[in-house]
Amino acid sequence: MNRIPTTGKGLVYVLPLMAGIIGFILIPAVMTFCLSLFQWSLSKPPLWVGPANYLRLLWGGGQGPDPLFLQALVNTLIIALVVPLQVGCSFFLALLLSRRMVGSQMLRIVVFLPGLVSPVALYILWRWVLNADFGLLTQLLGFFGLAGPAWLEDPFWSKPAVMMVMFWETVGGFQMLVFLAGVRQIPQQLFEMACLDGMGLIHKIRIIYLPWMKGLILFNLCLGTLGALQGGFEIACLMTGGGPLRSTTTLAYYLFENAFQWQKVGYGAAIGMVMFMLALPLLLIVRNQKRRLKN
Repeated sequence: MNRIPTTGKGLVYVLPLMAGIIGFILIPAVMTFCLSLFQWSLSKPPLWVGPANYLRLLWGGGQGPDPLFLQALVNTLIIALVVPLQVGCSFFLALLLSRRMVGSQMLRIVVFLPGLVSPVALYILWRWVLNADFGLLTQLLGFFGLAGPAWLEDPFWSKPAVMMVMFWETVGGFQMLVFLAGVRQIPQQLFEMACLDGMGLIHKIRIIYLPWMKGLILFNLCLGTLGALQGGFEIACLMTGGGPLRSTTTLAYYLFENAFQWQKVGYGAAIGMVMFMLALPLLLIVRNQKRRLKN
């Protein structure tokens, strides 16, 4: 095999990518870490405090972790429980859409359509659907003589409502396309042999689909959990405002509150670094799975 020459011409092609990585990933990460070591309210000069923001966040001066941070962390982990359901439904949707049947192309477009809608427009639409007074879901339940709960105003129902929106937004999107591509990589000889043996769909899933696609399942689980840990800001901002009673305040929204609403930039940066450390193991797993899938 001929070696690729490492000439200056090759570096020219790499420079745009390297500039993007340095400018949009490396420099912001370093600046965030540096800001986390300062106390800065935007209206006053930054004051060096060292690890005080981290100690306050995780230790609270001996009183335990910041209770609002702890509640945001618990909310984020609970909302992330929707990810296995997303992955499972995306997997079975991919199996359904991979079958040759009348209207399969149109069905793929319909299923993937929510992934093309702007998240801002999507969340505003869902806020109207879940409105306790005149929302579409409330009117639909009223048609059958049922009184719907205050989906976004009740602390008990707010988290399930947010999880439902996240599920509907992602179940037919990127994850389904990954599984659909994986299904097409399975050798057709396996299905022909399965038909000769008289296997049903359940046996095909257990013997053919799951062993061949376990890497993609792990990849989507990690990527979905990573998105849930780092996301939630748009939903909290546009649908619930982090309430009621902070029942939908996620880590991302709590970071936004500290850094921009309360002007505690250093403390918000410390929250961002803790979020990065929580997401780092998942990032490494996703990177490893991408390398394995490529090979």
